[in-house]
Amino acid sequence: MDTVEQVKEGIQFTFKSIYFKRENNSFLKRNSQGITLTYHFEGPDCNVSFADTAVSHELEFTFSEKYLTGFSPDFNIHQFPARMQHEVCCSTQMVLHDILNCKLEGAFRNMFMESKALTLLLCFHKCYTTVVNDCASCKFLKKPIEKEKIYKAKEIILERLHSPPTIPELSLQIGINQCYLKKGFKEIFGKTIYDFVQEHRMIKAKMLLSRPDYTVSQVAQQIGFSSTSNFSNAFKKYTGVFPTELQQN
Repeated sequence: MDTVEQVKEGIQFTFKSIYFKRENNSFLKRNSQGITLTYHFEGPDCNVSFADTAVSHELEFTFSEKYLTGFSPDFNIHQFPARMQHEVCCSTQMVLHDILNCKLEGAFRNMFMESKALTLLLCFHKCYTTVVNDCASCKFLKKPIEKEKIYKAKEIILERLHSPPTIPELSLQIGINQCYLKKGFKEIFGKTIYDFVQEHRMIKAKMLLSRPDYTVSQVAQQIGFSSTSNFSNAFKKYTGVFPTELQQN
């Protein structure tokens, strides 16, 4: 069930739980009416679980243009991009979990939610206006030892494809900051850790399904899915066909 709150005139907050996997991500969308921020996230400390039964959260703030221009007559909503997406960093994750765990009520809750909403909006603006090459967190890959850590992370994931470590576990194992790990992995391999895991799970699944001695449920278990139906849906999303259709060909 969705939770919808009117934080203040011009700011609306929506929250819901979603029962299918998504990578931790944030999205900004601007139109003539205002700006919408949407966050998909799971677990504390930038955690991403690869269990197919895990629950993710979707949190959304909508700001009207009238509310935003109320801060200054010179405010221009076009200072924000029409669309933007980036991964949820550790600092943003902390704000999201503050919101999730808020126990305040009435006026104090509204004050709290407005302050957090504005913090998230400012984070997006900073991300948009920061020149990538000037970002210190982008320079660490110039050190060979840091690059080696990212390649080591890839090896660990492939060795443990059935039950991959979470991002916090992986970052501790290779000795690198969680956010650097996610940023470096995407920079080197062109995809998020979650997408990499799913892609290689499906590649392995296709190989196993081509063998007559494996059933669909056995393949699902082999690649770490506790539910055959969740595996079938994930396989269809990745390949365009259900596992049973592939076996029939």
